[in-house]
Amino acid sequence: MTEQNQPSTFEETQTHFDSVYFYFVILFNDSIHEFSYVEDCLMKLCFKTKKDAKKIAMETHTNGKAVCFQGSMEECETVAENMTNANLTVILGV
Repeated sequence: MTEQNQPSTFEETQTHFDSVYFYFVILFNDSIHEFSYVEDCLMKLCFKTKKDAKKIAMETHTNGKAVCFQGSMEECETVAENMTNANLTVILGV
């Protein structure tokens, strides 16, 4: 970013950052759901490929949590609500 393109006020800075998708959904590991169910939810609700769904499910299993979706605040809220309705444990992050 060149100096002439840098935001000059707080509002401009906030608008600039909001457009870069700093929001995300974090999926937490549980002992209730089978791997295949979590993968299916990741593909269906987070729009992941089978390969990415397997990777996120494994990271969640191994580390206890993983980012499963990144997007605008509205997109993340919708994904988090859908994941919660699927009985998976998620939170929104910034």
